[in-house]
Amino acid sequence: MKAIFDQIRKLMQPAQWASWQTLIFLSIFSALTAALTSPAPPQIAERIISSFGWVFLILGTWWFVYEPEVKKKLKLYELFVGPWIVGALICVYLFGTWEGRAVPTPTAFVSWPPISTIVWSVPKFITTNPKTKSPLYTTPTPANRQNIILVLLANLVISCWFQFYFVVQNWLVEYPSFRAQGFEQSAFVRELQPSGQRVEFSRGVDLLDAAEKSVKQRLEGKPWAQVERWLSELDQEFPAVRNEAFAQLPQIAENQLWNLDGRVVSDAYDLELHGIWQGPSARTDAYFLTKTCRIAQSQKAAPPQQLQFSSPAPPAVSLPQTQAFGTVQCGAASSPDFLSTPETDG
Repeated sequence: MKAIFDQIRKLMQPAQWASWQTLIFLSIFSALTAALTSPAPPQIAERIISSFGWVFLILGTWWFVYEPEVKKKLKLYELFVGPWIVGALICVYLFGTWEGRAVPTPTAFVSWPPISTIVWSVPKFITTNPKTKSPLYTTPTPANRQNIILVLLANLVISCWFQFYFVVQNWLVEYPSFRAQGFEQSAFVRELQPSGQRVEFSRGVDLLDAAEKSVKQRLEGKPWAQVERWLSELDQEFPAVRNEAFAQLPQIAENQLWNLDGRVVSDAYDLELHGIWQGPSARTDAYFLTKTCRIAQSQKAAPPQQLQFSSPAPPAVSLPQTQAFGTVQCGAASSPDFLSTPETDG
C-alpha cells in the first residue's frame, strides 16, 4: 500500500512549477473555492471561479496527454486519442457546465469531433524551440496539411452521424408513430422490436382510445331513442368527438398529421373509428388504424311511478316497466392497413 501511495505522490508531485501537475492542483483548488461560495443567485462569483477551474483542468490534461510515456499508452491502432480526450473536456465545459446543465447537450456531442481535430492539429502549427523553450510557429508540411484535411473531414462525418442520431431521436419524440413504420428497406435504421409490436407505438392507437372514451361518454347508458338520433346525425355529431379526442392527447407536432373519422357500417349499429395517418410513411400508401364499437340496445327496469288520485286513499303504484338504453363495446385497434385509405370528413 505504501508503494502505491509513493507512486501516486511521485506522479502528482511537480518536478518544477511549470508542469501539468500545477495546473491540475489549481483546478482542484478552484473547484473547492467555487463550492464554498454563496449558492444564492446570480452565482456570478461561482461561475467565474469554476470557469477558471475548467480552464486549468483542460490545460493540465492537454499537457498530461502529450507527455511521452502517456502519449505512447494513448494510441489506438497508431491513432493518438489524447486530443479527443481534451476535446471532450472542452465540449463538456462549453456546452454543459457553462450553460448550467448537468448533462452535456447534443451540441456538445456534435461539436466534439471538430474541436478534437483542432486540438490534434495545434502541434502541427506550434512547436517548442528546444533552446529557448518558447513557442515556435511553423507552417505544416504538405503531408501534414493533407493529414489535417483528412482527419477534419473524417471527424465532420462523425459529427454528421451524431447530428443525424439526435434528429431521429427528436422525430421519435415529436412523431412517435414513426416507430410503427417498417424499415426493412432502410440502409441505416434497424428495428429492435418485433414487427407485431409496431401498432403499439402508433399515436393512432391513443387517438382511437380517446375517441372510444368520448363515444362512451355520449352513448353509454343513454336512452335508446337518444342513441339512435345521435347515430343518425353522426356527420354533425362526430366533429365534437374528434375535437375532444385530440384534446386528450399530449400536444406534440405529430397530432396535426392525424385525422379521425367515424361511420356506421351495419344495421346493427357497428361504429367504425378510423385513425388516419396523413404524414410521411415508409411506403407510398397512407395507412389507417381501425377500432370497431358495437352499439347495442339493452333493457333495464324503470323506477315505478306513483299514481295520484283525488281520493284520500294512499297513492297507487304503477306496474314495473322496462326502458331501453344504449351500451358501447369496443375492440382493440387493428394493425395498420396500407391497402386503401378511407375517405375523410375533412
